[in-house]
Formats: sequence, structure tokens, C-alpha cells
Amino acid sequence: MSWFEIILAALQSQGYAGMFLIGIVGNLIPFIPVPFLIPVFLVSTVLDPLPLGIAVGIGSAIGKCASYAIGRGGVKILGEKKQKELSVFSRLLGRYGVVAVLLFATLPLPDDIIVIPFGMMKYSFKKFFAALLAGKIALGLLVAYAGRYSFDFLTFLLGGGNVVIGMVASIVFMVLMIIIIMKIDWIEATQHVESKGLTSYLKLLLRRIFGRECK
Repeated sequence: MSWFEIILAALQSQGYAGMFLIGIVGNLIPFIPVPFLIPVFLVSTVLDPLPLGIAVGIGSAIGKCASYAIGRGGVKILGEKKQKELSVFSRLLGRYGVVAVLLFATLPLPDDIIVIPFGMMKYSFKKFFAALLAGKIALGLLVAYAGRYSFDFLTFLLGGGNVVIGMVASIVFMVLMIIIIMKIDWIEATQHVESKGLTSYLKLLLRRIFGRECK
């Protein structure tokens, strides 16, 4: 038994409080896939799935805030101009940012790839955490009730699959996202989207990528 399995077993024995801590530990370190949902699935046969799902969901949201903080701290090394651009981009996201966070938090998606950039953009922490908390609680409840009623469950949702490939793919995708975020002039992008719409700006970007003059 590995050291991590020993830790999980110890926390699992502590009931709801232990599962809350499992949620924190399982989401604390970016890009390290921890199968924290497996203990949730297993103990749902002896614990009430409602408080179980809520406990692990709250813990998961708290743990994931570490990734947001990493992004928030990283933006400080950028120049003042880029910080201003990212601040404008944060306002451009508006309500759609909440939808993105909620989607990635609820589904078995590598959410660090958007959580860290959201921190870099200084996206409203209140909006971010509200969406994150709702998504993580929904995921916790889904796993808890699935375990209680023995639903067929996707293996990768419980931490299965090729962990290394998944981790590497997540890191590569996030790096690409950060490169794009750094390259785009978000003040110009916001003004263009607000005046001409998102489709028009995407066409403008494509023309620039392929070296064509903008009309």
C-alpha cells in the first residue's frame, strides 16, 4: 500500500470530516490526478450520500482555489500593460466565465487548464468560487449517489485511464491557452467584440494568423 493510499484510508475512516479533507487534498496540487472520487464512491454505501457529496464538494472547491491563487500570483510578474489587458478580458468574460467554471467543475474535465488562467485574469473570485462550489458539489453528489445505488459509472470519472497521458495533455493545453492569452491584445479584442461581435473578431484573428491583411 502506497503512502497516499494510507492517507486516504485514514481520512476515509473519519467520516464526513475525512471526506471533506479528501476533497481538499485531491484538488490541492495542480495537474496531479488524485483519484479522490474513488473513496467517495466506496463510502457512499455506509454514509448518507447527501451530506457526503456536499462535504467532498466543498472540500474540492477549497482545494482547487490553490490553482486560482497560482494564476493570480503569476500575473504579478507581467508588465502593467498586459495586466490591464487581462483585467479587460476578465470583464469581457462576464457571465460566460461562470458557465465555463461550472462546466469544468461539474464534469470530469482537467479544470486546472481554465482555473489558472482565470486567476491570471483576476477574474472575480466571488463569481469564480460560487460557480466552482456549485460544480464540485454537483459532482460530489453525483458520485455519492452513484455509489449508493450502484450506477454504472465511467472509469475515467473515478480517476482511471492513462494518468500520465491525461496529465501531460492537460499541461500542454494550458500552456497553449496561456500563450494565446499573452499574445492577444485584449483591450483591442474587447472593443472589437463589443462593436462588431465575436464572429468578426475571430475572422480578424484568422486573417492575422494566416498573414492576410485585415479589411
